[in-house]
Amino acid sequence: MSLLQINETSTTFPLLLLRWGCLLSFLFIVTMFSSTPAFAAPATVEISVVGVKGAVKKNVVAALVLPPGIVREGKVDERWLLRFVDQIPDLVEKALQPFGYYRSDIKVELKEQGKSYLVEVQIVTAAPIRVRYMDLWLVGSGVEEKKLLKEKRYFPQQEDDVLNHKTYEDGKKSLRQEAINLGYLKAEFKKSQVTVHVEEGAADIEIELVTGPRYKFGPVTIEGGGDRFDDEFLRRFISFKTGDFFSHKELHRSRINFYQSSRFKEVLMEPLIEEAEGLNVPVRVTLVTGKQQHFRVGVGYGTNTGARVTLNYENTQVSKHPHVFNFDALVAEDTQLAEARYTIPRPGHVENKIINRYGVLREDLDAYDTKILYTELESRHGLNNDTIGSVFVRYSLEDSDIGDDDNLSHLLTPGVRFSYRSYDDLINPKSGYQLRMEVRGSFEELISDTTFSQVIAGGSFMWPLGKRFTLHSRVEGATTFFKDEFSEIPASMRFFVGGNNSVRGYDYKSRGPEDENGDVIGGDSMLVGSLECEYALTDDWGLAIFYDVGSAFDIEDKDPDFISGAGIGVRRYTLIGPIKIDLATRVGESSNKVTLHLSVGFDI
Repeated sequence: MSLLQINETSTTFPLLLLRWGCLLSFLFIVTMFSSTPAFAAPATVEISVVGVKGAVKKNVVAALVLPPGIVREGKVDERWLLRFVDQIPDLVEKALQPFGYYRSDIKVELKEQGKSYLVEVQIVTAAPIRVRYMDLWLVGSGVEEKKLLKEKRYFPQQEDDVLNHKTYEDGKKSLRQEAINLGYLKAEFKKSQVTVHVEEGAADIEIELVTGPRYKFGPVTIEGGGDRFDDEFLRRFISFKTGDFFSHKELHRSRINFYQSSRFKEVLMEPLIEEAEGLNVPVRVTLVTGKQQHFRVGVGYGTNTGARVTLNYENTQVSKHPHVFNFDALVAEDTQLAEARYTIPRPGHVENKIINRYGVLREDLDAYDTKILYTELESRHGLNNDTIGSVFVRYSLEDSDIGDDDNLSHLLTPGVRFSYRSYDDLINPKSGYQLRMEVRGSFEELISDTTFSQVIAGGSFMWPLGKRFTLHSRVEGATTFFKDEFSEIPASMRFFVGGNNSVRGYDYKSRGPEDENGDVIGGDSMLVGSLECEYALTDDWGLAIFYDVGSAFDIEDKDPDFISGAGIGVRRYTLIGPIKIDLATRVGESSNKVTLHLSVGFDI
């Protein structure tokens, strides 16, 4: 009996130990998980700023970045945090001063939220400091320079303006940079001072720019490129002459001239200012020649053509001469083109050249269907760095089907072209304009089926509206003078509206005068205009809104029918100009159709 009891006791005791051991282990694990800091939420310090907004708030927030060490390994060092909180009023005051706010009311409150903290900064700005006195004067040989006087006149800080130190510094930078661009390479500020009178709420600005002498271009030496081109040919690409006033813009223009010839893969333009003799700055040009032949194939989409495949072949040195042969082919939904060009450079300006074109074009549009075989001889002349003029003669054989007319026409069309451009930047300009005009005609006595003449003129303009906004405008007009019936003029010489660079929201060349059957047959005249406001989000991206209006009409029509389109767009800024993606809709029509428009370049 006792033996049995002993056995029961010996069996039960280990079980009790096992049960109590499991329970104690479970409680230990729970305690560890609930109390170990490694699994607790890390402490944080947040800063809230109220009372200011926009660029002012952004500057304040940037000034209140937590110093390193306040939060470390998930814990807040309260001593260092309190020290930082004591410094906040001074930090905020300094962050407000660049915007003209002095002696603002700044309240700081530290709130504890568990193991985390919230720092509330409340700002009540005082009345901003205003410019009471502004004195900017020029000293030196550039004192009468028109562009410098314009910079002075429109200096971004004027009397009664709110004092803004960044705007003031930007204005100084722009003024000095303009002087340097004009050849005043030693331009420096002898005095630039802002005196703030806090009690009076006023600031006095004094600026003195000493322009120094105006430098000129000295001799130009060219290194590289001589293995393929002679020195006279290479100097065609240089847009300035020895003795011209020094200009960084002309250095940049010359570099672009070299690159655009497709003959060079590296171009370095070095003004050797330290080696200037007197006021003449020598320039060293270093060239690395590229491939002689280029072959490109592309697949894409164009609003005016639909889906397309393009092919381009270029040979920049035909038969050891610097002549250029190009062949372009386009196969698209609505357009097919094949064109060969042979270009012979002429001495002097980089735009001096003779161009001979041979091509065949087919357009199958809603308004018309035409097939053209043509050749053109053009003599182009660079009148100066911004002006190009040319004379040309073109012969075409065209078979066009438009409305009820099916015409086969022969035209010998001589004409003249003219273009002028003036922009602050040659790739992605912010301000400037360009003008263009063409006069052409044909005569029955000179291998032509009809007699007529046309004048086509247009212009594009850009105005900066603040730092990031730019206003674009475009206008184009044309008219035809003809001797016989208008029906004898082929489709390619009639005017239509719709599409890119016309009225967005409408298909390419889809609108114009109609015949008695309601078919669009085009007009003898055309007028188109556009306004576009562009906002640069970043250096690479922008947004735009636009409004286009235009009409193709007959000059005898007293009440031409104008159409208009409006929309929004995205801009991607690149080295070849902006890539534009636009969505446009028609204005004043019941149709809700939205049209996609794609284009490249800064001309709207």
